[in-house]
Amino acid sequence: MDTGQVQQQSNNIGYKKYGWKNVAVKVKDNDLIAMNRQLDRLGYETLGDLVKDLMTGKITRLTDDKQIDAMKSNLQASGQNTAQSGNYYDFYKNIDTNDLLKEYNKRYHSRTAVSLVNYFKRYTDIFFGPEPNTELFKLKPHKRAWILQAMKRFGDYYFWKYNSREVQNLVKSVIERYMLNRDLDMKNKIYLVNPNYLQTKINTLMAIPGEIGFTVRMGLFTGLREEELYYIHDREICYNELGCKCNNLHPINIGLSSGITIIGINWIRGNKKAFVTILPTKMWEQFRRITKFDRHDIVAAHSITKRDADILYMGLRKIHYNVMRFKDTMTADEADALAGRAKTVAAQHYVLHDLQLFADKYMKAWNNIGLNIV
Repeated sequence: MDTGQVQQQSNNIGYKKYGWKNVAVKVKDNDLIAMNRQLDRLGYETLGDLVKDLMTGKITRLTDDKQIDAMKSNLQASGQNTAQSGNYYDFYKNIDTNDLLKEYNKRYHSRTAVSLVNYFKRYTDIFFGPEPNTELFKLKPHKRAWILQAMKRFGDYYFWKYNSREVQNLVKSVIERYMLNRDLDMKNKIYLVNPNYLQTKINTLMAIPGEIGFTVRMGLFTGLREEELYYIHDREICYNELGCKCNNLHPINIGLSSGITIIGINWIRGNKKAFVTILPTKMWEQFRRITKFDRHDIVAAHSITKRDADILYMGLRKIHYNVMRFKDTMTADEADALAGRAKTVAAQHYVLHDLQLFADKYMKAWNNIGLNIV
């Protein structure tokens, strides 16, 4: 028996005599530096010192939810202090960004999903850090908007994975406390029915050429939400009258001379409704001839409307409503029927009775802004 074996037996006898147990931990050579660095950060010289505090209950696990709760409490006070001096919140660093991207790809366009993950990885330290407004307000509004969307979608992801809305509430608290969404919303400006404003914006939008320009005009002339545009592009057509109760589209050409088509949609999901839309017949026919229309087209159009007219693509819907209401060309009920905000009975009344008058008002509304759309 060699000297090493004798020593090992001696140690084992000593451990058993005094009730000790040798607990070994396997660590790869290239992980030793990281382990020692973490021990030093936590104030321990050896693993033995760490285990002693663990056994006496001095170390408790700070779970993701506890970190979030502590941060939410700190948001009520001035500044954003950490729960333990010298530490910082890093619950978001435990997120698998590959899984994050996988979940986003199920729900968003692939390019949108990648952008959301990239903004998440780059700006979470700032967003969840002290005084995020200091850094975020240095950025251009459109980039700040993307960052806030990335954080909101991260809150959604946390809910999908863990059935907890704590991160959603936390993100909302941070945004509200530091007013991070200040000056990002164009909706209030678009609601103001100013003819010069409308004409300027519409002229800029109408000048956008090519396929992207066509996508912009579809949003502008129909006032439909983007998912509703997908719907009327892909849905089968029923050639019965608008009063038909089937789930397909019911387009009606209003006279050969007017060149206007009214489409019965009647698509309801949740609190979002699309009863009917009106647009030039040639545009409707061209739209249906397009082989594929999806998120790619909307994203491309959105980037151009934002760049050229400083309007989000969804803002086209607001412009459409203001045009219809300008000079009281359409009544509030008629405009609401087009916007999907009218009660079903009112919407059916205006769609099913006097279609020619409805189409005439639509054309007159655009003429008031200086556009002859047919």
